[in-house]
Amino acid sequence: MLKEEVRLAFNNARKAGDHLTKDALEAVIAGILQKEKSVAGHEVTDAEVIECVSKEIKVQKEVKEMFAGRNAEKEAEAAGKIEILTKFLPEQLTEEAVMALIEKADVYPDASPKTKGMIIKAVMPQIAGKFDKALVNGLVEKHLANK
Repeated sequence: MLKEEVRLAFNNARKAGDHLTKDALEAVIAGILQKEKSVAGHEVTDAEVIECVSKEIKVQKEVKEMFAGRNAEKEAEAAGKIEILTKFLPEQLTEEAVMALIEKADVYPDASPKTKGMIIKAVMPQIAGKFDKALVNGLVEKHLANK
């Protein structure tokens, strides 16, 4: 399971004195523990671990943006953490692949806001952890505009 991979990498980083990797994975492990403790006896799935990793990548991207041009050391640290965490995600989809999924999900004759929501709802489970969810809305709008 992915959870064990994350823990193993964390322990190896801790033993090797790799503070960057340790710090990056520490937040993911905290998220995993929080999910497990929210429901007694719940064992997290790989999808939930991917969700935790994606969430931490998003946080690190915000940190990187915040320190851009002001603190090169913090910016580089956030970039390093993003690189480390990305290794735990499944292979990422390209924009073209997501557009193909959107086109496949669009079985509606009109281009209304309701249609947009239904397409997004159909596509999101297929791209979970494989593509930046924040970009999907724009891609669906682009598809509907060309319809």
